[in-house]
Amino acid sequence: MNCIIRHMELTDIDQIYQIEYKVFPNPWPKSFFENDLQKYSTIALVAENDGKVNGYALADCVADELHITNIAVAPEYQHQGIGKQLLFAIEKIGLERDCIYAYLEVRVNNLNAINMYKKFGYKVIQIRKNYYLDGTDAYVMAKELKEVL
Repeated sequence: MNCIIRHMELTDIDQIYQIEYKVFPNPWPKSFFENDLQKYSTIALVAENDGKVNGYALADCVADELHITNIAVAPEYQHQGIGKQLLFAIEKIGLERDCIYAYLEVRVNNLNAINMYKKFGYKVIQIRKNYYLDGTDAYVMAKELKEVL
């Protein structure tokens, strides 16, 4: 599915939070999204189709590192390439901001996300024990960003 990928706005927060609540067992509070939008280092994108937000991505670009903090797609729109579009867009902006490396944390049992990241060249570099509030471990996955345009 082709979506419009655009910068996240404060007016998107309610739709984003609905996705966050459906997708993650321990959703971030709305204030996290609001705070991230206020920081210069944040890259915040949404995938929109027919005026409806159906996915979003957040990352933090500090020095030469792109830390992808959150990518989520509404359950009814998953497996349609939206996550890939968001990841590609966030990496592209990271490159434009002179990031050399990208990394992220992902639940060890989130096989769909892990497989998508592997297709983009990410590799598991370590495990963070009890990373999530419910005690689930996280893989830290990383890659060197390269110009792919």
